[in-house]
Amino acid sequence: MFPIVHLLLSIIPILLLFPIYKYLSFAFLIGSYLIDFDHYLWYVTYKKDLSLRRAYFWGRDTRKKDQLHIFHTIEFWILMFVLSFVNFIFLLIFAGMVFHLIFDFVEYIYEEISKKGHKSTRAFSFIMWLKRH
Repeated sequence: MFPIVHLLLSIIPILLLFPIYKYLSFAFLIGSYLIDFDHYLWYVTYKKDLSLRRAYFWGRDTRKKDQLHIFHTIEFWILMFVLSFVNFIFLLIFAGMVFHLIFDFVEYIYEEISKKGHKSTRAFSFIMWLKRH
């Protein structure tokens, strides 16, 4: 999903949360939009290049295999889930992550249905990714 779409979709819950939680509601934005920063981190690590523009266009290529987007792994999700019981800000971040992943999942299902044989290139577990490398 394009980053602008994730941002626009995130604005709706932030506007709903703002009257209640004020500026804390922007923690939801961290989870729902900035979670994709791991795509850029993967590009920088893999390509040894800091260009945000080239990273964006490189990330649109779905033929790459076994990408590690650390903020999308089950281990990171478990960590954030546990932290959400410790501090309310982490709960808002975690809620944003769930919101984000719902849309990622819907897009993934759509791609599976529309492009027969298309498989996800993302590693869903850091530990399993390490085992393969």
